[in-house]
Amino acid sequence: MDNSAPVFDYTPESIRALADKTFNDFEDRAKKIAAIPEENRDFKNTVLAFEHATSDFSEALQIPIFLAYVSGNAELRKVAQELELKVSQYSVDLFTREDIFRALNEYASKGEKPGVVETRLLDKTLLDFKRNGLGLEPLPRARVKKLMKELIDIELQFSKNLREVNDALALTEAELAGMPEDFKTRLKKTPEGKYLVTMNTPDFIPFMDNAENGDARRRLELLFNNRCVPANVELMEKAIALRRKISKLLGYPTFAAYVLADRMAADTGNVTAFLERTWAKLKKKGRKELRDRLKLKGGEEKVLRAWEWRYYNNQLKKTKYSIDHEKIKEYFPLETVVKGMFDVFGDVFGVSFAPAPLPVWNKDVRAYEVKNSDGAVAAYFYFDLFPRDGKYKHAACFGIRHGRELADGSYELPAAGIVANFPPSSGDTPPLLKFNDVVTFFHEFGHVTHNIFTRSRYGKFSGTSVSRDFVEVPSKMLENWAFEPSVLRRISGHFRNPAEKLPEAMITKLVEAKNMDSGLVYLRQLFFSLLDMRYHTAKGKVDTTKVYEKLMKKISLIPMSPGSHPQASFGHLMGGYEAGYYSYLWSEVIASDLFGAFKAAGVMDAATGAKYRELILAPGRSYDEAGQVEKFLGRPSREDAFLKSIGAE
Repeated sequence: MDNSAPVFDYTPESIRALADKTFNDFEDRAKKIAAIPEENRDFKNTVLAFEHATSDFSEALQIPIFLAYVSGNAELRKVAQELELKVSQYSVDLFTREDIFRALNEYASKGEKPGVVETRLLDKTLLDFKRNGLGLEPLPRARVKKLMKELIDIELQFSKNLREVNDALALTEAELAGMPEDFKTRLKKTPEGKYLVTMNTPDFIPFMDNAENGDARRRLELLFNNRCVPANVELMEKAIALRRKISKLLGYPTFAAYVLADRMAADTGNVTAFLERTWAKLKKKGRKELRDRLKLKGGEEKVLRAWEWRYYNNQLKKTKYSIDHEKIKEYFPLETVVKGMFDVFGDVFGVSFAPAPLPVWNKDVRAYEVKNSDGAVAAYFYFDLFPRDGKYKHAACFGIRHGRELADGSYELPAAGIVANFPPSSGDTPPLLKFNDVVTFFHEFGHVTHNIFTRSRYGKFSGTSVSRDFVEVPSKMLENWAFEPSVLRRISGHFRNPAEKLPEAMITKLVEAKNMDSGLVYLRQLFFSLLDMRYHTAKGKVDTTKVYEKLMKKISLIPMSPGSHPQASFGHLMGGYEAGYYSYLWSEVIASDLFGAFKAAGVMDAATGAKYRELILAPGRSYDEAGQVEKFLGRPSREDAFLKSIGAE
């Protein structure tokens, strides 16, 4: 098998031609599987043949679809977006096919025991069909299929609207008071000479953190939280209604119950109890933090507004901890952080990251070979780190190719990339990362480790293809290293003098300040999680704005800005985390417990890294996730490490 690096040199025409061929090839293979006489069925010609066919289909189209998020060619993005919709809708067709479902059931009825992972593969594949309506009468099954296709269309339109946002707020020089010069230097201007502050993360977050003009922050926050309004509000409410109809047809009381039936959490009762238990532990800390920020704000009003909390949080960091993140970023030039991060996790996981002249999708993309200690290439890895028109707006890890065993017995090397929007260079100043950017970088690199260290035999279980409430465990795990003094020394170096590391006093303050706002930060996480569950357990029509407004004030302690519609840009609920946003907290609890093993052995301990790689990263979903965690820890996971880590015991 040729295990060379992926290629990205697609054109709109070649994507269309590849799609046609891939769909036709898959249909031929599916028909052959269905046509096998029942008495001749075995694991290899039925279950394994279907797994290879679906994985080959997915792999062939994965990069063309990925290009919808990163290509600089608008026509190619359009064709790739159309392909993504077609594939998503075709997957509904596929998992409602009676002939394949019958074939799998014919094999299952033989009662063979092909192996633990193989039995799990059969069970999970059959479950995919059942969750798409197989087993229902023809009429409701056809209804489920139709509704699922409508839902996919709505979700992809929601995401497309967000990707194409190019709103900006025009501000005067005076209204940029408090912003550093490198921020102003890179902003575009209107013909009248005003500065354009966009909705992109490198503009929005620093402005909300630092701009002294409260009204300018209010206007930017309102613009930001009214992106894609009213279109996306309508799309989200349609999606919630469709999900409710689908779940009822499939025999579930709510959409959340339908989703959780195939998650670690198992049911809505467990999720609600977990969220309420955590809320009870955090309320006291959150209220104290709110009082501290209101004291700093001063004045008569005893309310911290949505456009104020980031600013006063940042002011408190500067006063209480003497942390000026604009100053600190001078010690985190991107190149130094990348090198340090590679060194740190190279030591922990026993690999090296070597720059390589591989094909890329844009001239700004950097490519690497991931090599094991014996020098053999284990995976391919890419960075695409700066904003550009038409590109995905946030930070994410994209699986570019799944690692899996191919039909000829060889192993296809995985590939993954971090797509982010960090501030680019400004004048003669290189790209500098705020400490929050560093934490984000480590988070996304955690997802990368899940992808590149997979040794799953089957594509269905490869890398991040785990339960949705486990997928954030490796990413939350790696965030912990960003707060370790020994690691901060390795990843820092002043951009004018790389030998000048982040001062020890500042390292101490950063670590001490880690939990200065953990009450409010996690109350905000709880708000999003509870909002998601409220949307997806509702029995009737949901007014998403009204529910958002009521819950935000109650749970996060900060009210929603009048006239804003933040749910219109809450992409997680239209991109895989619907009825699953709790997964971030759920995963962080597990990750904190796992990190305790590294703390006990030493955060750079290679033996613990190898054990973590073997038991948590390599299997993907080949085994029960809770069981793998228990193997690693020697006991079931507990919540106390998490509460201790955020100062909320």
